[in-house]
Amino acid sequence: MSHIYIIQNWASESAGTIVDYLEKKSKPYKIIHSYNGEAMPRVANVEAVIVMGCPISVNRYREHEFLQRLYDFMSKAVAAETPLLGVCLGGQMLAKVLGARVHRNPVREIGAYNVQLTETGCLDKLFDSFKSTFPVFHWHNDTFDIPEGARHLAEGEHCPNQAFRKGNAVGIQFHLEPRADEIPRWCDEYVEELTEEELTGEKIVADFNSRAETLRKMNFLLLDNFFSV
Repeated sequence: MSHIYIIQNWASESAGTIVDYLEKKSKPYKIIHSYNGEAMPRVANVEAVIVMGCPISVNRYREHEFLQRLYDFMSKAVAAETPLLGVCLGGQMLAKVLGARVHRNPVREIGAYNVQLTETGCLDKLFDSFKSTFPVFHWHNDTFDIPEGARHLAEGEHCPNQAFRKGNAVGIQFHLEPRADEIPRWCDEYVEELTEEELTGEKIVADFNSRAETLRKMNFLLLDNFFSV
């Protein structure tokens, strides 16, 4: 029996409400904790795969065995045209697999932002029933270029490349999936980044909580669209 696989690449960066969605929809799934050395699944056994975030730059993936395994697995999944959704580092790794550049964004985005659909994004099934501008949560230093032959789906004021699609593979830079109880842990773990940006954990948590339910609903809608393609 094939399953939906979630590849979790850091202990504190879970799939959050993606799991809530899969359980509500009674979709069989398995979580691979790659950072703990768990083996990647055989692509032939994968119905779809969702690749989560990690604080390590994609450009250092060869320095970390679990990220090298992730790169190899994603390369095979793309070649097999397996439906794939990459979130944050997952989206950056997908871009890398597809030959695009991943590099430092001019602005480190942390907290509540809005992104806008491109003209192409407005027509893409992934964003059916989304408003042209919608709220997201960010925590990233790097960004991706749009891979050759891919469709640019969403953009932001400080980070122009927020989502792309190539075939069955989709990469997004933003987060819709965190649960409210996870954000304080991110603030504790990445407190040096908050300090460097002159931000406080209290503000980040408050900003997230103000849109937490909206993000959950949009994540469910995004996943409905992703699985219906």
